[in-house]
Amino acid sequence: MRENKWNIFRRTTSVFLMTALILVSVGCGDGSDETEDVSGTPGGGKWVDSDVIGVVGAKDNIRLQDDFAAAANKDYILSAVIDPAYEEASIVLDASKLIYERCMAIASDDTMTGANAEKYKSLVKLYSDWDERNKLGVEPLKKYISDIQSISSISELTDYQGSLEKNPFGLGLLIPDSIGPQLQFPDKSTLNLKAPALSLGSASSYVEYTSNTLAAKERCDDVIGYYLGRLGFSEKEIKDIIKGNYRIETYIARNSNMDYFGVREMITQAQNNREGIDALQGGYPLLQILDSRGYLGCDSFYVDYTYLKSLSGIYSEKNLKDIKAFLIVHTIDSIKYLLDRESYEKMVALYNPSTGSQEGLSDGQCSVLFRNDMKICGFLPLLDTLYLEKYFKDSKKTDRVEEFTDALIKVYSQILDEEDWMSEDTKTAAKEKLQNMALHLVKPDNVADYSAAEIRSYEEGGNLVEAAAEGRRMLEAHRAAISKNPDWDRFKWDIYDTGKTTTEVNCVYYTGENGIYIMAGYLAMCDAAFGEDASLEQFAGIVGTTIGHEITHGFDSNGTKFDLYGRQFDENIIPIDWMAVQDRSKMDEKASKLAGYFSLARPIPGMQKVNGNNIKDEAIADMGGIKSVLYVARDLPDFDYDEFFRAFARQYAQQTTKESELGTMRGDVHPLPFLRINIMLQQYDEFIETYDIKPGDGMYLNPEKRVNVW
Repeated sequence: MRENKWNIFRRTTSVFLMTALILVSVGCGDGSDETEDVSGTPGGGKWVDSDVIGVVGAKDNIRLQDDFAAAANKDYILSAVIDPAYEEASIVLDASKLIYERCMAIASDDTMTGANAEKYKSLVKLYSDWDERNKLGVEPLKKYISDIQSISSISELTDYQGSLEKNPFGLGLLIPDSIGPQLQFPDKSTLNLKAPALSLGSASSYVEYTSNTLAAKERCDDVIGYYLGRLGFSEKEIKDIIKGNYRIETYIARNSNMDYFGVREMITQAQNNREGIDALQGGYPLLQILDSRGYLGCDSFYVDYTYLKSLSGIYSEKNLKDIKAFLIVHTIDSIKYLLDRESYEKMVALYNPSTGSQEGLSDGQCSVLFRNDMKICGFLPLLDTLYLEKYFKDSKKTDRVEEFTDALIKVYSQILDEEDWMSEDTKTAAKEKLQNMALHLVKPDNVADYSAAEIRSYEEGGNLVEAAAEGRRMLEAHRAAISKNPDWDRFKWDIYDTGKTTTEVNCVYYTGENGIYIMAGYLAMCDAAFGEDASLEQFAGIVGTTIGHEITHGFDSNGTKFDLYGRQFDENIIPIDWMAVQDRSKMDEKASKLAGYFSLARPIPGMQKVNGNNIKDEAIADMGGIKSVLYVARDLPDFDYDEFFRAFARQYAQQTTKESELGTMRGDVHPLPFLRINIMLQQYDEFIETYDIKPGDGMYLNPEKRVNVW
């Protein structure tokens, strides 16, 4: 993945926006140990943790040759406006805000016409009208709770799970989640079935109770008690529902084994056809439920087969009350962000407790929450379609991405050819994988059609929850329709796949597809940093290196374990390794050297060092991205290297708290943001020559000690 994203339920960010980590140098006014030996460490003691608020000051004289990250981004650092909720400022957050502004502009653009545009405008009106949402309070939730309460038998429970009308949010004991390629045969599709999400998080929380488990339980109990209390449930009824939910979730947690499957189990037992599912389901009518939801023509399923077999042990009249309690809790979880302002702000505060003391929601929160809420409502494909229609109407932006990607693929073949540590057979296999990489650039291969969605205004008796129910039905109808196709085309990008939404500020490489996805949202990074008329060098510094980064993921320590089709195992379930044994050994040696160099960095003197093994693949990708663009630049007349390197640094410009940095360091697989600038750039002659960097400068690294893998 190209970068992290915000998790709106945590202040320290994860897979969703990048929060930086720190490398505090000696004597930076941080109370650090002035006697610590920094010889041999990255930067030789001349780098500061410029991601952290207050470290870089207006009077600091920082040379580009000593600390490029701090010097190149000093203007941004000094002018940064810290978002009070996330306690940070960054180009990624700026891009997220820009996309939010654009999405809201679509709703007020009279030139945007047609059924899709009208549906979206109606949805945004429902979403934005807090007066009407406040009048309704939590009443829209009542209908869905009542439908569950009215269930009086296992037969009716089965009918409920199969009903798109009563159960539009797809709740149940086993859920149709997505369509994707089979593990062993990536040209064949499968319907991925999954156990429902658990209120306490991981399955281990139901086996071993920790402080985190207790905190999650308190929060969940608070949420359920709050909503049911507002609906008029008694204290006893609320307690009974909470206890019943935990009994079912405990059963789910103790019988879910997908994470523990070996490869042979995944391929031979988790992958099933209808006949296999029928043999496994026992007393749990999975096929009846799926067929009622539209999956009658589907004949390929990927499922936790041990969990499916176990459901017969709980699906009985004896457990009906507890299963209903489970469904009530999960209905609330599905709808909790779609009601009135009081409940909305309470949910944000509960799931993001470090939002500070500001009143209401920050601009950063609004930008992140909006897309999250559109996903809950099932309308991200519609938003993506309209965003592309408005902001990518002419082909100039997409043409630049396509042309630059083609150039990167071409030079990458040259880079592979020049690697003297690889055998000719390995080079041939690597270039074959490169040429067969699926390139998904900005625009999916289809457009969403929501013309059939019924979205009623408040005056017509509608509300946001009803609109969300309709959106989710549209999504599932599409998923059910494509599940009937036994073939999978990894070169196709389905706009209805909300895991690959193009309005996200992100890019990604999927090993199982051997494919990259360059999102339209990531191009907003360049717009946020330099405006819509960014130069070629600025585009190359942000978007170009990102494309190169994703391509390189196909050739990092993990990506090289998958072949040109995205397979990791052949027909006989034998691991595929297109690298010769000696070449694999040499690559591992180079990757270990890279990890070791990063591990010399200590974020806080006297505390833990960076774990280089955790971030090595992202570092390999970063360096590959830079190198491939530098190769392209050789053929670009009058290429401004200074502008390029500054643009590369600007995409990682960030200000955040020390606490956030340390929290991210413990769980992020990406290098520290300012290290993504300094360590990556010091590997290349073009950078050293552009700024006349010499031995003794903080940015100098002896060529013999450079750690780039490619």
